[in-house]
Amino acid sequence: MKKFAALFLGLIMAASLGLNVFAAEEDTVKVDFSKTYQTIDGFGASYTWYGDWLATNVNAEQGFDWIFNDAEFNILRFRDLNHVGEEYQNALNGYPAYYAYYKAAVDRGVKPIVMVTSWGQYDRDLPWVAYTEKSDNGFSYFTLAKDENGEYMYDELADFCVESIKLFFDAGIPVDYFSISNEIELQERHVDEQGNQRSDAGFFFGQEENEYHCAYWKAHIAVYEAFKEAFGEYAPKLLGAETMAGYPDLLKGYLDPVIENCPESLEVVAHHLYGMDLGEGNMTAVKNAMEGYRIWETEWYNSDFFGHAEVVMDELIYENVSAYLYWNGVWIADLGNCLIEIGGANENATIQRIGNHYIMMHYSKFIKNGYQRVDVQENLNSKVAAFKSPDGSKLAVVVMNPSEKDEYMTLDLGGKTILDSACWLSTEGENRFSNDYMMDNGKYEDELFIPARSLMTIDIDLEADPNYVAPVVEEKVNPFVKDPSAKSAGLSTPVIIAIACAGAAVVAAIILTVVITSKRTKKIAKAEENENKGE
Repeated sequence: MKKFAALFLGLIMAASLGLNVFAAEEDTVKVDFSKTYQTIDGFGASYTWYGDWLATNVNAEQGFDWIFNDAEFNILRFRDLNHVGEEYQNALNGYPAYYAYYKAAVDRGVKPIVMVTSWGQYDRDLPWVAYTEKSDNGFSYFTLAKDENGEYMYDELADFCVESIKLFFDAGIPVDYFSISNEIELQERHVDEQGNQRSDAGFFFGQEENEYHCAYWKAHIAVYEAFKEAFGEYAPKLLGAETMAGYPDLLKGYLDPVIENCPESLEVVAHHLYGMDLGEGNMTAVKNAMEGYRIWETEWYNSDFFGHAEVVMDELIYENVSAYLYWNGVWIADLGNCLIEIGGANENATIQRIGNHYIMMHYSKFIKNGYQRVDVQENLNSKVAAFKSPDGSKLAVVVMNPSEKDEYMTLDLGGKTILDSACWLSTEGENRFSNDYMMDNGKYEDELFIPARSLMTIDIDLEADPNYVAPVVEEKVNPFVKDPSAKSAGLSTPVIIAIACAGAAVVAAIILTVVITSKRTKKIAKAEENENKGE
């Protein structure tokens, strides 16, 4: 009987041990540093409408600290304003708001990547712009005009884009990437990204050329060649085709002719997320369709903050995006869609961070330019992604728990020793006003608690790879980019000319006064001399 009892107890203990081992295995996140995926370019947002309000706000430096010190954004997306109605004056005045963002980044130690997108809102009286009344699809829109030979005016568009870049360079802003169209597939249909009607007709590039519209790929290549001729090695790189949504057939429809006719002209594949299937299958299909090219997600907004956190994670894991940009970096009150909310154009208007600022911060602050995503194996409800620095001394692990269940996790780093760490946690409350963001969750120990509906970033210090040799990068100064400080403290050209003319008039008046005074002095001296002789 004693032997049976002992045997029974032993079986229970073994079963218990087995269950514990199984549970521990279930909670383990294995990071494989040897298996890598995309290299990260960075994170950022668009600073277009209302962005200028922050630049002139009394708390602008606070706002810039939030963007570049806290979130550490390194990608700035601006809007081309060349010949865009009254806004063209901003370009002629040296893009003061855009330059304020660029300089704020540089002053805070960030090396910004500048992306410029054309919304196609050029003045409609430009000689190379034409209106199509009722195309074969029943739509009306603007497109390229035809020359006297009946050919679409691609070269004229390309020259115009060169002038657009010169306006940025003259303002002291280097442009790294340029997109010739925004949400290209929408521009023929008079609707916005949410399907709402808009009054203004868009500027449309078709996938192929016909009697109603020009072809995107021909315009893309013409702009690429004009950039190379104008700026040589300092020419901005082109993104294509910055569609409203990312679908394999849509992107390939626009980009396959570009790749076939001038593959070197396509640097990055770009798209937005509006109306897109955000499932793993479609994201993976986009990645596979665009294999060999970096993919950037360049615009999206979502007021479901933790839903947004999951989408960012999926974009990084399934689509392998190298860059993720939010839409409205600064905006007026809009149900929490923006990152920084501003109360108005008044310089004393209030500014405040909105939840998505912190969601983006979980990624952008810790996953730096040049980091690589490494393989992760896990069986959690949570989604996990890990990114290592080039020398292996840093590891950023992001954990997003989209479920309603709490979890625990343990990291298996393949024997690597953690030198130091910090955990940052954001949790979802009953509503967006009761969420908690970027809470200091201490250091990583042996096990980590992952609350339901939460986002956590683990910032880990490791021993650097002793065999790593940093690449030698030659820092070149773009000779086309001017120093705004040399332009009379940022004054516009007309003002500078006016000041110069006024100055010249003053100098002329002084010279004339000196001449007249000199002549009078000589006359007086001569008269005194004659008077003395008479005596």
